[in-house]
Amino acid sequence: MKEGYLDNGVYYRHNELRSGRATLIFVHGLSGSSSAWRFYEGRFDKYNLLFFDLRGHGKSVKKDDFDYYALENIADDIAELARTLGLGKFVLIGHSFGALLALDFANKYKDMVMGLVLLAPDYRISQTVRAKIARPFFGIAKIITFKPFRERRGAHIDYRKFLNTGDWDAGRIFTDIKNTSLRVYFYCLWQADKIDGDKMISDIKIPVLIVHGKKDTVFPSSDSARMARKIPGARLMILPDANHILVINNYKEVGDEIEKFVDNIL
Repeated sequence: MKEGYLDNGVYYRHNELRSGRATLIFVHGLSGSSSAWRFYEGRFDKYNLLFFDLRGHGKSVKKDDFDYYALENIADDIAELARTLGLGKFVLIGHSFGALLALDFANKYKDMVMGLVLLAPDYRISQTVRAKIARPFFGIAKIITFKPFRERRGAHIDYRKFLNTGDWDAGRIFTDIKNTSLRVYFYCLWQADKIDGDKMISDIKIPVLIVHGKKDTVFPSSDSARMARKIPGARLMILPDANHILVINNYKEVGDEIEKFVDNIL
């Protein structure tokens, strides 16, 4: 895999990019990094693959600037990556918060996306239990901004040690947030709380695959079912034994669904 950085400090890596084959771009979730997709790199070697770390996550630069993490900036990062690497239309794959970012991109850059794969998404993120619990702590985020902060890069976590962990596994959550930093975590969570998911999905007219775990206790699978009904032609797959961490815990099943979807729309 080849690695690089955009001028704004966003890290990315990709395999050999060849003309004539489908391109998949992967968007990880909040407080994670692109290393969560390591399980898919070898499996999908018949496609062009592009992985990147969201602003402030993984090996991307962490900055002390709330507006730096605005939702629309992430869409622009994806577009810049595609232009920098000379990519044509692609399939965008997002997990959890990354699924919302994928939806936002598909609305803003319609001509660049041929299909969407949304893994454990929730377009009603501001109404979830997690958001309601976190909202009172946004005041902490304001206090944190007064503390000194050094611009820096993080690292990639080896998620193999977190295989088969639950939604609220303390070790994984602590490791993720420590790597991202509490400041960046709250900044991004605060930005996510402003998302209007209904507006996002109202104009989606490309092929969409939604995969959700029945045992997801972060975002209810019922919201994915509701989303699928609102998006014309969307395909919904509920994995009966999967939780919210299906990208890692159920990578074989998720990989099967992605491959079938991509090959079907080519």
